[in-house]
Amino acid sequence: MERERKDKRRRTLITAAIVAVVLVVIGGAGFAVKSAVDNSADEPTRAPGGLTDDGGVVLTATDLGGSAASDPVKVTVFEDFACPHCKTFEDETGDWIDEQVAAGAIDVEFRPVAFLSDFSHDTMGAAMCVFEEGGSKAYRDFAKLAFASQPTEGSGLDEKDYVDMAEQAGAPGAATCIKGRPFRDWTDPATKASFDQPDSEGEKLSGTPTVWVDGATVNGPEGSDGKPTVPGLADIQKAVAAAKAR
Repeated sequence: MERERKDKRRRTLITAAIVAVVLVVIGGAGFAVKSAVDNSADEPTRAPGGLTDDGGVVLTATDLGGSAASDPVKVTVFEDFACPHCKTFEDETGDWIDEQVAAGAIDVEFRPVAFLSDFSHDTMGAAMCVFEEGGSKAYRDFAKLAFASQPTEGSGLDEKDYVDMAEQAGAPGAATCIKGRPFRDWTDPATKASFDQPDSEGEKLSGTPTVWVDGATVNGPEGSDGKPTVPGLADIQKAVAAAKAR
């Protein structure tokens, strides 16, 4: 009987010791996880390399195989890849914009923003991977493919779609970056910065697409509500011609 009591007491002590060790390990793991989270919160979000100070992608004549121009008009295009009006704008003006850039008449700074959906953020992040890997021409080709593949509201594209588009755009090496999604969180501060920046007349971004020519917002004709509409090809052409005449 005495021996049984001693064995029972020994088993109890062993069990208590094991529990104590487990609790220490769990506590240490919890601290390690918390430290990792705290440390990651202190790390700045990395921006893609090569962007302008305002977070844009500049497309020039040399990017499209032309000769550098002496005095191109600067055009800035703010666009959200999930924006239906942006897709319409690209369909209507995209070829003309590329022709004018190649001819050296204009330089275009594309300023993608993401505020409409997860698709906005995912595509903007993937586009930055393509830009960092392949440069402005690859970004432009990827953007055109993204607009052409724009899904219906509430849906999106998968990782393979982005990788395939990157390859078509001439940046197959962007696949690893796309899968790692390093710029997904960067899209938020980049978008905020774009909406906070006024044009040359103090007017801030209110939606997409928004186009600046020489820093001033270009609007379409007034709608039935008295507010300006999205600019079309004729509006952009008129603004560029006026800028050249100055």
